[in-house]
Amino acid sequence: MLTNTTHELELFLNPLRVLAEYDTVYKTHVAYCLETGSVVTADNSDDVKSMMKELLEDEVSFAFETKNLTNLLSTPAAFDIWMKWQEAVEKNGVETIPLDLENPVRPKGPGRSERKATFIRVNRAAA
Repeated sequence: MLTNTTHELELFLNPLRVLAEYDTVYKTHVAYCLETGSVVTADNSDDVKSMMKELLEDEVSFAFETKNLTNLLSTPAAFDIWMKWQEAVEKNGVETIPLDLENPVRPKGPGRSERKATFIRVNRAAA
């Protein structure tokens, strides 16, 4: 029988999705994580990706330390962000960025990796 925690752990076998775009109203670069609802802003596109990577590493690590994935996943991005993500994937593809996380699923030991292959997929909305 699968529990909610099992389903939540399975999430991290798949990439977290991030939409990055330039907000013309506020004149800044913005990135949204679809699954967690996390948002970062920066002056340029490289910084916004770097900041989102760091934020997600911190948030996911904290969720596993506290054994509380519910808070991490409780407020996903708005529906329009999900739709922009899909449109951007079809037009622009994705960029894969690995997250530097300790492996929360497999125990450490001889011959076992201490890192989990968790990553984010970033794409850009068309301007």
